[in-house]
Amino acid sequence: MNIEGLDELDSRILEVIRDDARLTYKEIGEQVGVSRVSVKTRMDAMREKGIIQGYKTVIDTTRAPEGTLFFLDIECDPYQFENVAEYLAGSKMIRKIYSVSGECRIHAVGFAPNARKLENFANAIYRSRNAVRRLSCHTVLATMMDIDGGVEYVRYQKPEHLEERGDENSPGGSVSEK
Repeated sequence: MNIEGLDELDSRILEVIRDDARLTYKEIGEQVGVSRVSVKTRMDAMREKGIIQGYKTVIDTTRAPEGTLFFLDIECDPYQFENVAEYLAGSKMIRKIYSVSGECRIHAVGFAPNARKLENFANAIYRSRNAVRRLSCHTVLATMMDIDGGVEYVRYQKPEHLEERGDENSPGGSVSEK
């Protein structure tokens, strides 16, 4: 992991903890070739600078037996932007809210227990908030890449019915093995 301004050792420490943040200072030190005290000192300094902001458990909600990860793209009336953001923030389904470029736009990420509840939630936002000009809802089918979440790359897998035919025009037909 290369972050401008960090030396090679700090970069190697970040690389190790990105793969497994539960390692002890001693285990990290063994992997990068320094003492546990040196690792702790460097990690404390990176936390103080805001480079390391915390440790988390990575959960791929698309693999849950039930539930739907979704994105909402909302265009709001300029005078109601904050109200719409607050309404979203009050929902247990919403995980992240972003103000994005464009005319008073919000992008939200959420997780619904099932498709029906997602549909009801999206309809409620659109109907109860006369401040919403446009609402677009998209469900996540699979996580293909998420560097921050720990999934560096998952190769596209052809559905079985396409693998049997070897359909070159199908999605993934031109994906090469690396």
